[in-house]
Amino acid sequence: MSWVTIIWSMVASACLTLAAVYLLVWCKKRTAWANLLFSLTAVATAAMAFCELWMMRAETPGQFGTALRWLHVPAFVIIVSLIGFVLFHMRAGRPWLAWTICVLRTFSLLLNFLTGQNLNYREVTGLRHIPFLGESVSVGEGVSNPWMLVGQLGHILLHRAREW
Repeated sequence: MSWVTIIWSMVASACLTLAAVYLLVWCKKRTAWANLLFSLTAVATAAMAFCELWMMRAETPGQFGTALRWLHVPAFVIIVSLIGFVLFHMRAGRPWLAWTICVLRTFSLLLNFLTGQNLNYREVTGLRHIPFLGESVSVGEGVSNPWMLVGQLGHILLHRAREW
């Protein structure tokens, strides 16, 4: 087994363990929404690790593009659940900004499935193999999707939300 597979599997396992613990805590106290949202974040992080591993193991541009397309689903869940966690647990942040980020990420997730091969690439034209942790992993190359700016705007707002 390769180091990449071992490390990404360990990350996913740790995330799923945390998710199970926080889900059990939420089941005991149903009003503690922050625990449920943290559990969702952990499950989505494990799913993201799976998609990343899928991308690194891709043998064709089509496989890479499909893996990247599906990576946006757990990314969406992570962002929305983290925003909810901050609002519920920390009682911080501006609700209008949280809703704006959630709407932008929802729109970018729709664009991910409706434009091009995924939100990042209109078309993945090839794969480049680079050395990583002592083995070769796939990196996609292709034509950028201009709709990617919608997702990036959501990330900029999420980053700037810390300062507001």
